[in-house]
Amino acid sequence: MFINSSTSLRPHCVAIALILTAHNAFSAPVKERRVLEEVIVSAQKVEQSSQDVPISLTAVSGEFMKEVGAVNLQDLAPYMPNVRFSSDTDPALTQVNIRGFGSNPLNAAFESSVGFVQDEVFYNRPSYFSEAMFDIARIEVLRGPQGTLFGKNTVAGVFNVSSADPTDDFSGKLQWQENDTDERYLEAAVAGGVGDHLSLRFSAMDRDKEGDLYNQFLQRRDDQHEQNAQRLKIFFDPSDSLHMELNAYQSETMANYWGLQIFKLDDDTRTFLENYDPNIEDNPYDFRSSYNVPGFIEKASDSLSLLSEWQLGDVAGLQNSALTLIVADSELYIDSLVDLDASPADLAKLAVTSDYNQQSLELRFTASSESLFGLGEGVNLVAGIYALHSEFEQQTQITAGDDLLAYLTTDDALQLISGNTNAGSGGLLGGLNLAGLGLISGLGSTLIGDDSYLLDYFLDVEAYAAFAQFSWYITDKWVLTPGLRYSRETKTADASGASRCRTGNLGLPCLMGTALSAEEYQEEGIEREESDLSPKLSLQYYLNEDTNVFISYARGYKSGGFNASSFGGEDLNFEPEKAVTVEAGLKGSFLDNTLRFNLAVYQTQFENLQVLAFNGAFFDVKNAATATSDGLEMDVMWITPMPFLRLAGSVGLLDARYDSYPAAPAPINEGVDAQQDLGGRRISFAPKETASFTPTLEFPVFGLAMSTSVDILYQGDQYTDGDLDKNTFSPGYTTVSARVSLASLDSGWAITVGGSNLTDEEVLGQVLDTVFFPGTYNTRQKSMRKIFASLNYQW
Repeated sequence: MFINSSTSLRPHCVAIALILTAHNAFSAPVKERRVLEEVIVSAQKVEQSSQDVPISLTAVSGEFMKEVGAVNLQDLAPYMPNVRFSSDTDPALTQVNIRGFGSNPLNAAFESSVGFVQDEVFYNRPSYFSEAMFDIARIEVLRGPQGTLFGKNTVAGVFNVSSADPTDDFSGKLQWQENDTDERYLEAAVAGGVGDHLSLRFSAMDRDKEGDLYNQFLQRRDDQHEQNAQRLKIFFDPSDSLHMELNAYQSETMANYWGLQIFKLDDDTRTFLENYDPNIEDNPYDFRSSYNVPGFIEKASDSLSLLSEWQLGDVAGLQNSALTLIVADSELYIDSLVDLDASPADLAKLAVTSDYNQQSLELRFTASSESLFGLGEGVNLVAGIYALHSEFEQQTQITAGDDLLAYLTTDDALQLISGNTNAGSGGLLGGLNLAGLGLISGLGSTLIGDDSYLLDYFLDVEAYAAFAQFSWYITDKWVLTPGLRYSRETKTADASGASRCRTGNLGLPCLMGTALSAEEYQEEGIEREESDLSPKLSLQYYLNEDTNVFISYARGYKSGGFNASSFGGEDLNFEPEKAVTVEAGLKGSFLDNTLRFNLAVYQTQFENLQVLAFNGAFFDVKNAATATSDGLEMDVMWITPMPFLRLAGSVGLLDARYDSYPAAPAPINEGVDAQQDLGGRRISFAPKETASFTPTLEFPVFGLAMSTSVDILYQGDQYTDGDLDKNTFSPGYTTVSARVSLASLDSGWAITVGGSNLTDEEVLGQVLDTVFFPGTYNTRQKSMRKIFASLNYQW
């Protein structure tokens, strides 16, 4: 659904009285004809109407974010067909999927399948998705491989985000929002010109969320969250032919972590855990957890970029020539501690610290021509080179807890050690409940001491690319757009694993390493080089000035790498993933530009699909054989003949499946190392249907503008873990959001009251295997009903 500041869905609530009021208010003839205004995007590295881009895309404005109370991309996903986020709240490990394929960041080596670009800079880590989502002008979601113009790691699609620009006149805005879940959000910006050549914009955001998930053991909220961020954007125009943009931001996040609940406790596991919390329970829908480690995450990032654009005029027979140079530097730091067993027993802690930095350069040339060597009616060209250097360093430490020795007396431990999840003591161990004896816990603390397994990982990446694309207007109706990108990349890594314990000095094995079946290893200077050629070709036919049909072919590439979570040093390498998409669509405006309708159908085929396989504590990156995604995306916006009513909606249909995956990990209840053949089966996080429908009423009330809207949002059933365990299946669900807004006629201020998930639907966003308890699961629950009030003022 295309949404911009002039055609966006205004804040809403439903009431028959308001509909009757609106009808009476508009009984007189309308003096001005309402039309849908053009949506300008930069999906092809140049500004153009979204209706002229032969790509399935959704454009969302910053105004729409304010109206629906969205503070991050997760809040917007329900309005975007075939787009899914695995969590509403996780600041570091949210999985993003487009058309059924995405990025699971549980293994740091697993690069993104969904690219993230903000203010012309490509960020090569999925954790950037939540760093600078404030003071936003526009969000473009491009579905399908975008390798030609955006490069590697965009096989599923791209989020292309633009922040608000400075203005010559003094201007600003203030947004305050408060939710009934004790969440407060404040955003402010001020902009203006300084002299004839300089303008700037400073914006800031502060978010404070008390959280919903109550930890009954620690008596705290496990998803408490604080974030503050600032951005400075400077425009400098020293001459008519030179424009420069300096963009700097920084963000800091602190949160309790990692917000998991326990699901499906068996009798033996329940008996064991009741020794540490007599009230332990496994209801995944009550927002209650119980674990003993006060986990946390601290996250900080900063970025500095400079864009310089020279208008060259006519060059070598080309018109409107311009040269754009973008240089950028960014750093991202994460420090986290979590309870690995997510239980009240002190079994294991997981501490992860990572430090990432990247430097990038893009030099881009754009121009137009009246024809292609005397043929056709015009050409628009974009070509350039790109370079990226990044370094990623991560230290992971898994430390044994004081109760690990007591855990070894349980059936769960027997099953993991034997590799047979059907093994057991026939209830003997559970009946004896040796863990309930304080003596064992005391001995565990004395005997185990400091026992841990450490992983060190360092990755250096150098990537270079050259790309070109041009749109050739063969006639006034036919447009041919070929494109090509050549990429070359070198990755160098150091990886090691080592046990550290008191008993190691006595020649005895360390307990944590033994529990993880981990071995010591050290690999230094391992290297891989890859190159790729990603072509693109699209053909458009304009039925008339407002309507066109298109067909396109595109190839995408996601680089290979080295496993960051290996417990033995074997199979460190995984291969690159490649995708080919064929897409056809229609984009049109009808009924005197009051109805906009867009439709796309596609098929994507993946080769060497990269997947995650659970290894007992972490997830290894491996390659499945092949996979296919077929689907449809549709969106519509209609200003109806009734002057107070507009309608918007979207539909996504998706069939994403493995064609061949013969050695896939099986559910843990089939055995610790069991495998299965998933050929022909669905891919996880791939709902077959997504849909949204939004009616909006707009009418004057006492000299003010009032609007109400209702969102009906549907997401189909899906699996939420890669092994397709039946216990990770999430049924389809429908949620309802609504809002009502009162604003000044000049839009200087607006007061909004609204809510999401008003019917209080209980939904599990993700279900995963636990580390220590076979057959028990960890879950993340999606947000329940949330009511918000906001005040927006701009000048």
